[in-house]
Amino acid sequence: EKLSDYIQTIFELTFNTIKSDEEDVAKGAMEFWSTLAEVEFELIDIEAEAKERNEPVDRPCVRYVAAALEHLVPLLTETLTRQDEDADPDDDTFNISMAASTCLVNVSATVEDLLVPVITPFIQQNITNQENWRLREAATMAFCALLEGAGPDTIGPYIQQIIPVLLQALNDQNVLVKDTTAYCIGKICDLHVRSIPNDMFPTIVHGLKEKLMTETPRVSHQACYAIHNLAAAFASDDSAATTGTNALSQFMAPLLQTLLQAADREDADEANLRQTAYSSVVILIQYSAPDCQQILLQLLPATVDRLQKSFFMPVLTNDDREKKEQLQGLLCALIQMLCQKLSKEHVMSMADTIMTNLLQVLQVKSASCHEEAFSTVGSMADILEADFDKYMTALQPFLLMGIRNFEAFRVCTCAVGVVGDISRAIEGKIQPFCNDIMQALVEALKDTKLHRSVKPPVLCCFGDIALAVGAAFEPYLQFSLMLLMQASNTRAPDDDEDLIEYVNTLREAILEAYTGIVQGMKDGNRIDLLLPHVTSPLQLIAQLASDPNRDIHVLGKAVGLLGDIASTMKQHPPVREQLSQPFVQQLLQESQQSGDETLMETAQWAASCVA
Repeated sequence: EKLSDYIQTIFELTFNTIKSDEEDVAKGAMEFWSTLAEVEFELIDIEAEAKERNEPVDRPCVRYVAAALEHLVPLLTETLTRQDEDADPDDDTFNISMAASTCLVNVSATVEDLLVPVITPFIQQNITNQENWRLREAATMAFCALLEGAGPDTIGPYIQQIIPVLLQALNDQNVLVKDTTAYCIGKICDLHVRSIPNDMFPTIVHGLKEKLMTETPRVSHQACYAIHNLAAAFASDDSAATTGTNALSQFMAPLLQTLLQAADREDADEANLRQTAYSSVVILIQYSAPDCQQILLQLLPATVDRLQKSFFMPVLTNDDREKKEQLQGLLCALIQMLCQKLSKEHVMSMADTIMTNLLQVLQVKSASCHEEAFSTVGSMADILEADFDKYMTALQPFLLMGIRNFEAFRVCTCAVGVVGDISRAIEGKIQPFCNDIMQALVEALKDTKLHRSVKPPVLCCFGDIALAVGAAFEPYLQFSLMLLMQASNTRAPDDDEDLIEYVNTLREAILEAYTGIVQGMKDGNRIDLLLPHVTSPLQLIAQLASDPNRDIHVLGKAVGLLGDIASTMKQHPPVREQLSQPFVQQLLQESQQSGDETLMETAQWAASCVA
């Protein structure tokens, strides 16, 4: 609100600096407009939310950026032409052209459709300029920025006009133009895929595929990025479920083959090409239609073979080791997706080989690919269900090692998640391994250096194990309930949004753990063991009833736990008395009026149990 007195002076100073000063100073001046656009974007968003709730706007947006568009945009587009053609694509150097692009993206997101009439003349005049590659690249980058803010109805006709131009530009003589063109196609596929005419789809796929093997790693990386976004657009396409096919099917085999060839290129380490190629393979498989099953059946053993061969890659330097572990992680993720798309019968035929290779990946201490390996193990447990039991003896040492890997908290989290997956898969067959697993989980909770994000899944695991083993959870019941009660005391200040979000996640996990324990004891006919301790979960629920910071997920878990307690222990007078407290009806009534269909159904069931 104090900026209005100085905006004209700032306008003149920043514009003159961007035009004529040295690059570092000019980038600082451009950063002002970029930051101002970000701030205005947030203020406009807050305004919209306030209007939806019919609330007054405390700090209206003055919209300085929109007012400056006629002067700001020509300055930014001119600065886009100051590219550094010798820049290393793997270098993080932020040059003046990149600063202009970033600023233009932020401006686009803030002013939305207002940018279209101001910037399209520059794009239309220069995107096919055969005399100056800098103008072609700048115009293409300007269109990328326009995609960020313009609405589909406004930008759609322009996309239909520009796609043939972009497809032609994929063959431009200048590498930077080809790089930006592939990136632009990727942004269109990401943000405005519905605007692409159906008859252009095959031409786009073919054009991108041709760039995977014939271009520099930088351009091929952008082509992978575009293919990834094109495949991801099928996430909301339900046609495959009814027709058995989708528009990707006819291209699936050649795309997968060429992407894997790109990942094998000798220069695939450059420009993140290998990782992007594998990521595109995974997303293509994820959204493949049923008529691609035969392709996936052939790809699974070939991928497992790739993983087997990776163990023999020579390691002479740290770079060699990192390259090997990165490849193994990528292959684990690919195997995981293939197994999730195939039937249990198909996976069973290769399960022994897959698990042998996954265990070999886990044998290397502190390997960066353990996270992906554990995730794949968890998926194998989900798929094989009770048949996963035979791998437990060989897996347990690595599972315990992962849970105790407190420093690599993401690996620790994945290992803990696998325990939950296995518990649900093999159920009571996990009992012989519970002593060591529960000890490792408790050690994790007691470790002061453990990242806080690991604690919720660890607590959840108590419920998973209890539900799996039933009455056999008795040896772990007392200390599990004590740890859950201690965790329930965690509070967050009202002004700390991050901590509030974490406490909600923690409480959701605690409630899930209590639910698993209640259901496990019920299945094992040992509810009597819980009766002396039922006050703790009910006190937590009572506390949540008056907590303004709890989210709808916590509310749902609390209501579900109320129903479980009522359905299993209401006949006992002390429990019945606590269920008659006002907080119970308050929570149930609030849930029944929430408007959330799932929560309302849970609340209706819980109310029938409490009544």
